[in-house]
This record gives sequence, C-alpha cells and structure tokens, in this order.
Amino acid sequence: MRIGFAVAAAVFLSCTSAANAADKTVHDKDNGFSLTFPEGWTIEEPSGKTMRLKIKSGDQGLTCRVSIGLYDPQASDSPADPKAFLETGWSPQAWQEMVGAAFTSSVFSNEKLIRFPDGYPARMADMDFQVGDGSASFPGHAKVVLSLRGTHFGLVTCGLTGDSVEQMKRKWVPLADEAERVASSFVLDGP
Repeated sequence: MRIGFAVAAAVFLSCTSAANAADKTVHDKDNGFSLTFPEGWTIEEPSGKTMRLKIKSGDQGLTCRVSIGLYDPQASDSPADPKAFLETGWSPQAWQEMVGAAFTSSVFSNEKLIRFPDGYPARMADMDFQVGDGSASFPGHAKVVLSLRGTHFGLVTCGLTGDSVEQMKRKWVPLADEAERVASSFVLDGP
C-alpha cells in the first residue's frame, strides 16, 4: 500500500492546538502546510527531496521536520478515497508501509485519529525507531503525524535520538508534551 513517496532516512528525527503567545507559525503556501512551534526554536536548512521545514529546540535535542510530496490517488496500491482511508481504513500495517520503511526498525504506538481545523483527518502516533549508517546504530523516539489530501501527503516527525535506549528515554520525557504540541499543530492545506 505504498503511496508513492519516499520518506528518506533524513526524516528520522524530526490536529491543531491553541498557539501560545510566544509561538511562531510558518505557513508555506507553496508546499501547502503550516506548523506552529516555540519562538526560540531555530529554522535550519531542510535536506532531501521531500523535506520542506526543519526546526530545532536548541540544546534540548528535539528536532521537527515537515515532509511534503506528491501522492498519486490513481496508483494501484493507493486508497481510492484518502479521507475515508484515514478515518476508517487505517491499520497498524499502514504506519509500517508508509513511514516505517525509511528506518532500520520502527514500532508505532499510541496511534489515533486527529483532525485539522476544517475537520479533515490525519493520523498521529509515537514511533520508536533505530537509525544507522552501517557502522553505528542509534535509538530514537518521535511523535509523528501523517495525512493524505488531494494529490499530496504531509508528514511531521518531532523526535530525537540517543546513544542508548535509556539515554533517549531520559531525554524524551521532559520534551514529550512539547513534541506532541508542535506535531499536532501541523495542517496540510486542502486542494
């Protein structure tokens, strides 16, 4: 059930919430999305074919990435109705096929349906993952949000890695709420 986008390992780290007064919202009209994040975060140069925004929380290590790309609803392995698929046809296997394939390993939990301000659906989950370059492997955790709309997809990952699972968990605990707040602020524009 691949939907025709390649989520490269570059997105390994990376529905609406009320914005705080000190938050900043980026609305990328060219790529059709918006994301709200704390004012003190830094915007960095995105990499890869689909990454459109990369932001970092500073020395805390939390990185959020937004990937946007084309989605072909006419492809044989694509859902005919993306909205219905997100609302009722979603499965744990869909996470593995659409997002998990870009990682050495990935496990999804706390999966739920969320909605953009106009009611359009998206899916949110926690993802435990491993990334590596062949000689080293690092554990990570991220909050991810995925939606398909019209002829494009949107994926947000807000996460971090550590040298060990224990270190990664210690780093994640104080950042979990902030990661969820930023990830859930994602909106993929309509066609």
